[in-house]
Amino acid sequence: VEWAQGRPGTGTESLPRLARLVAMALRFGSRLAGIPDSGIRAVMMRATALRAAGRDVINWHVGRPDYDTPAHIKAAATAAMEAGHVHYAPAAGIPELREALAERSSLEWGTGVSADRVVVCNGGMEAVYASLAALIDPGDEVIVPTPNWPNMRWATRLAGGTPVEVPLEDGQLTAEAVAAKVTHRTRAVVLSSPGNPLGTVASPPDLAKIAQLAAEKDIMVFSDETYCRLYYGGAQDETAPSIMSMPGAAERTLAFGTFSKTYAMDGWRLGWLVAPTAADAVEITKARYYISSCSPTFTQHAAVVALRSSQDCVREMVEAYRTRRDALVEGLANIDGVSLPGGTPMGAYYLFPDISRFGDSGVVAKALLEEHGIACIDGAVFGKEGSGHLRIAYSCSLEDCRRGVDRLGMALNSMRS
Repeated sequence: VEWAQGRPGTGTESLPRLARLVAMALRFGSRLAGIPDSGIRAVMMRATALRAAGRDVINWHVGRPDYDTPAHIKAAATAAMEAGHVHYAPAAGIPELREALAERSSLEWGTGVSADRVVVCNGGMEAVYASLAALIDPGDEVIVPTPNWPNMRWATRLAGGTPVEVPLEDGQLTAEAVAAKVTHRTRAVVLSSPGNPLGTVASPPDLAKIAQLAAEKDIMVFSDETYCRLYYGGAQDETAPSIMSMPGAAERTLAFGTFSKTYAMDGWRLGWLVAPTAADAVEITKARYYISSCSPTFTQHAAVVALRSSQDCVREMVEAYRTRRDALVEGLANIDGVSLPGGTPMGAYYLFPDISRFGDSGVVAKALLEEHGIACIDGAVFGKEGSGHLRIAYSCSLEDCRRGVDRLGMALNSMRS
């Protein structure tokens, strides 16, 4: 402390304050260079501050359910703690949860998934990063759609890989666009369906083409299945089409999932991955062990209950999201100059309207928050092809959807040049 303050007798009296601060600064690794802070979290923090100051803010910014975790899941966590499930768990997850996840995956994909291919992680994000850490060498390229959830791009960079952006076409990733970007350094392609931020869903024919391309080019597929059960394009309980259902795809695909969206458990930080083989799962488990060791034991027991008990809570949320989506789509259609790329989204809980006629999307998003109390995300956060758009998360009340779209219409009309 004396050295830092430059007190007499410490040998630092003559050092300028700035030089002393520089001398004390940490030296960070080069892989952090160019990786930004989260643009989504920045809006969340500002919106929180505005609400604390008494402002009325429409919460369209954070992609998390506005529902509480269902009571029976919370009760299961409490019961697990009371039963003594409070110590270290196996790095790959407790056997009961791996079995339950394998059963659920087999049901959704129509293929057999064994429990030894499942790795439980602290959220879907850890599942992604542990896989990248295990599979990517420095300089390996990972093809990432744009616009897309930004964490895929920056996690690739943090793991030493090189993200290569491929523009979506009308909200869809096409095999032809991917093929144009494949090089001898390509290691994998990221597939997000239903997608974030557009909510678009890939069709089985498009998924089959990507699976065929991956086999021909000998590359992996990283399939983000986060929103697969938030699907509005089929019968009740039907999940979005998955590349894991395509013939031969599972042998070169890693699928990532989470309890955050389906069961409103985002704060529980519990996710998983399904690897091509049991041997692959062992290697990825090794990577995740040195990231966080294991996931909390009592939360895993609660997750087993979530998967194996009544799914009425999921049905209720999906129907509510569908109603909110419809209200927003109808409202946006009444705002002259706003359009929806990819049309009405069939999954997730996002809209990604094109508002380029009103100016730079970053400037518009900031004005909407500061001047009109609408918290949404600049589309540029999701990649270069997202510029000119806003991401709206309808994981909020129906009332806020309706109030928000009315307020948005008035705000954008005031911005017309």
